[in-house]
Amino acid sequence: MNNPYIPKPALVEEIFDEAPLIKTFKIKTLSDSIEFTPGQFVMIYVPGIGESPFAISSSPFNKEYIKVSVRAVGDVTKALHRLSPKSLIGVRGPLGNGFPIDKFTGKDVVIIAGGTGLFGVTSLLWYIYEKRSDFNDVKILYGARTPRDIVRKRELDKWSDRIEVLLTVDRGDETWRGNVGVVTTLLDKVKINYPNTLFVVCGPPLMLKATYSRLLSEGAKRENIYVSLERHMKCGIGKCGRCMLSNGLYVCKDGPVFTCNQLPERDIE
Repeated sequence: MNNPYIPKPALVEEIFDEAPLIKTFKIKTLSDSIEFTPGQFVMIYVPGIGESPFAISSSPFNKEYIKVSVRAVGDVTKALHRLSPKSLIGVRGPLGNGFPIDKFTGKDVVIIAGGTGLFGVTSLLWYIYEKRSDFNDVKILYGARTPRDIVRKRELDKWSDRIEVLLTVDRGDETWRGNVGVVTTLLDKVKINYPNTLFVVCGPPLMLKATYSRLLSEGAKRENIYVSLERHMKCGIGKCGRCMLSNGLYVCKDGPVFTCNQLPERDIE
């Protein structure tokens, strides 16, 4: 039996700069391929430092490698930023439950992401992009603090070929010609059949809470609002209790994807 605590050896193939303090890592395991569903995550181990959880932010149809995007904010993430291509790391996973794609098929889908929350829905966007005919109307509403903080610019441009992409920033600069305001202001610019649309929300706590309240006020159903929670996780398999919600569910084991009717409102943050 495989020990779930032992990471598989992996190689950092490429490193890309995304935005200030954010890098994306292309990773290939040395033992076998990684098959995952959109919304799952992995634990990345840096030898001698420790491990942290990261959303898999690459296409689930490419099984030769995965991508994770990392903001340098702690010991593990800063250690990852110091790595160079060909560095050896460890990977545990994929872990958690992803998005129930079968429930999305044939539906209108609106994905709302803020800041680095885009990484939590990137694999879902790639799935929809590759299987676009399986879905009805699809929109991505994405907001960042400034134009410099927009991540996955190339992907956003590519997705716009098949998905309606709307962008906003909290503060523009001399180069910005798009919308200025929080991400919920983009809801005023699109036509949505709220009661019959599936929503996916991922972002920082204040954005998540504000978006949830706005969607409910417009007529969205709680069971149709999916959130990908970004909570501190330690073990990744529901043993340490660090990510337990107030109703006893674990973000790592039972999520990170939940519908809002699975969660007490105080946990939707």
